[in-house]
Amino acid sequence: MPNEAKKTSTRGQNRKYGRNNWLIVVPVILFVILAVCVRARLTVGLEGWAYSKTAEHMSPAMTSVVKGITHIGDTAVVILICLTLIVIPKTRGTIALPVSGAVILSFVLNIALKHVLARERPDILRLINETSYSFPSGHAMINSSLYIILLLFIFKYIKNRWTKWILASVCAILIIAIGFSRVYLGVHYAGDILGGWMFGFAVSIFVYNVWKRRAFKSGR
Repeated sequence: MPNEAKKTSTRGQNRKYGRNNWLIVVPVILFVILAVCVRARLTVGLEGWAYSKTAEHMSPAMTSVVKGITHIGDTAVVILICLTLIVIPKTRGTIALPVSGAVILSFVLNIALKHVLARERPDILRLINETSYSFPSGHAMINSSLYIILLLFIFKYIKNRWTKWILASVCAILIIAIGFSRVYLGVHYAGDILGGWMFGFAVSIFVYNVWKRRAFKSGR
């Protein structure tokens, strides 16, 4: 009887994870559609409009702030966050591995996608130097995967309602602000950011689901 109950519980969990697969599949499908539109240059007009609206707010003070925001999304900062989770005892055995896994997977996939799609960066005023391909944005993709999976763990582990929503809001704001900074600084099109968000979201949900399956099977 205990074994039968365990099998029933396992089947129930597998069905639950199966229902969540659409959270991975839909963003990937949307990404593919966006990539086709980008290759066909169907997004140029909308992206040009998005940059012009962003450029309306340019000023030396604003540029300094935006540069600071974009550096929050730099590789060094992302690695530091992952290392911090590994060092802290409470997070080392719980969220450090899946969070680091999401970041690494997102980083590898981003490099592959950029080389496959090979979109050149915008030929406009660049306020910082970048040399790699443009689509999808690495900053947008890697940071969205990082902060979305952190957001999922915040809702799972943080019990205090105010703390939960404050931390979740910080994660959401960082995703949006870092993406905006890349368009403002002239190193990405708006479509690059949107594509990065889509794939980063899919990566974070995929890694989170894998982690939940492993945690369930191990009885944690």
